[in-house]
Amino acid sequence: MIRVVPRSRQKGITLVELLVVMSIMLVLSTMIIGTWVALTNAYSFTSRSDKQRDLARQAIDRMAREIRDAQEPLGSTSTAINRAYPNEIRFYSTFNAADASTPTTEPRLTRFIYKVTNVANGTGAVYREFPGADGDFDTAGDNVSERLIANVSNDGAGEDVFTYWSYDPATADLEPSVGMTTLADPSRVVEVGISLLVDLNPGKAPNYMDISTKVQPRNVREF
Repeated sequence: MIRVVPRSRQKGITLVELLVVMSIMLVLSTMIIGTWVALTNAYSFTSRSDKQRDLARQAIDRMAREIRDAQEPLGSTSTAINRAYPNEIRFYSTFNAADASTPTTEPRLTRFIYKVTNVANGTGAVYREFPGADGDFDTAGDNVSERLIANVSNDGAGEDVFTYWSYDPATADLEPSVGMTTLADPSRVVEVGISLLVDLNPGKAPNYMDISTKVQPRNVREF
């Protein structure tokens, strides 16, 4: 008599089961990596935006503070505001000068100027400058003291950085001077508007912040 011994069942996983598990792990890994990338991009965007917002606020506060305290040069017929352009303003100031609190400290000619650095998209930066040794701007001797804010898109948006309100002696009223190449008489400026359109996401999809203020210089001449 022949005795048949039953074969013991082998234990393990099949190829199909292995492929199913690998597919599930791949889907889960893709979801985790995608979430991590999205969170990283969101943090990076928030960080860049917050930094640009802070720089824009600091820049406009700095300009407002200095223009507000503009003053006439000692013993001169020049006025506190020397030139008034849509993207540039020149004025005399003792801001941050040595012995600025001393009444005899001579104000120095200062300018804030918006320079377009990327003509293709109309972006640039705002600078605070002093004249060079020749006493003039726009020469090789210029002393560029500080870049206040970059990624400014005013040119691309067709928006002036500076606007002015001047006193009209004929009507005794204030007149806005918007879009002019220069004011005929900057000495009559009694109010300066500052507006910045700043890209909060430089190098990426544009996300703009519009910040503006108005300044009334304290030391303008009485009319």
